[in-house]
Amino acid sequence: MHRRTLLALGAALATVPVAAPTTPAQAGTTLSPSSTTQRQLDAAIRTLWADWTSLLRHDAARGWWAVRADAQNGANPYVAEGQGYGLMLSAQLAPLDPRARGYVDGITRYVLDHPSRIDPGLHAAEQDDRMVSHHGRDSATDGDLDLAMGWLMAHQRWGSGGTYDYRRLALTRIAAIKRSLISPTTGLVELGDWSNGAWQNVSRPSDWMIGHFGAFHRATGDVSWAAVWGRHLAAVRRLQSVHAPRTGLLPDFTVGSASTIAPAPAHTLESGHDRHYYYNSCRVPLRLGASRHPEARAAAARISGWARTKCGGDPARLPSGFTLDGATLPGGGYQDLAFIAPLLVGARWGGDQAWLDALGRCLAARTEFTSYYSSSIQLLSMVSVSRAYALHP
Repeated sequence: MHRRTLLALGAALATVPVAAPTTPAQAGTTLSPSSTTQRQLDAAIRTLWADWTSLLRHDAARGWWAVRADAQNGANPYVAEGQGYGLMLSAQLAPLDPRARGYVDGITRYVLDHPSRIDPGLHAAEQDDRMVSHHGRDSATDGDLDLAMGWLMAHQRWGSGGTYDYRRLALTRIAAIKRSLISPTTGLVELGDWSNGAWQNVSRPSDWMIGHFGAFHRATGDVSWAAVWGRHLAAVRRLQSVHAPRTGLLPDFTVGSASTIAPAPAHTLESGHDRHYYYNSCRVPLRLGASRHPEARAAAARISGWARTKCGGDPARLPSGFTLDGATLPGGGYQDLAFIAPLLVGARWGGDQAWLDALGRCLAARTEFTSYYSSSIQLLSMVSVSRAYALHP
């Protein structure tokens, strides 16, 4: 967990706004990749999954499977984000791989054996190459959100009568998320269970998983999750209308509540790009577009539609990293599938079949494993639009 001194949070901490949540419903228009493109995508999923599983490490003595991220994560290559990705992908791609349930159960054992020191119902975010927790032994929000969703997917795939009661695990994790990861200051998700003081005013749009919040509502019957997604949608609405009216882009990090939300200052947490659409928020079209909520889908479609204009309809020409007004960041003239792949999910709701298929063909043509992060995002995005594999608890 990277920690930096919180800078330039001049406004007083806001209180949680009270707003009537909107009700999720299926959007009226849904595009799917053409039959040819879908076959190409499903073939690419099979190829990339076979390579992606090389990230999985096994400790037979302890019954662990764990996703090992690559060198970019330094001395602690086992991160909560990766375990969440592994759980969701394994549950969804079980029809491809008879080892998938073993991966799910092994990742589950690993997660349960590495609890956060702050809220043991959450996962400690980082482990070293000996699989020992470090860097505070506290949580990272996206990992726990994806773990809960992954167990709901596993329950949908297999039921909960095996080694683990997946549904019970999901419900227990959802309860921990509610008590420890929703900011009492803003009502938005925090960065982790370590957030306190001014950090409770900071959030990350790539953690605004409206589809997950809806699944948590359906699984628990807890109406407070409707208020949670309502606040996050209000935050998306304000960011797109006030701070990115021409593009719809969201920044890597934000400060404030839904009614005051603004891009975080540079160097709030990670880099000078914390206020830009960069390597966190590149996932936003996937996170919003995977929702059942029409407003979340429309927000994802808006970003995808802007990207179409930016690259002239050719995804292979899309740069990597933007200011919120759409200017390419210095040095961003290269292409990275972490920025391209999520646009596929947003394009399903944008009404442009040609753009959807162009994205599908671009991803299907690039099946080589590139890096833990980019290939994970590519695989998650392709699976999200696949009629053969996607699960929607």
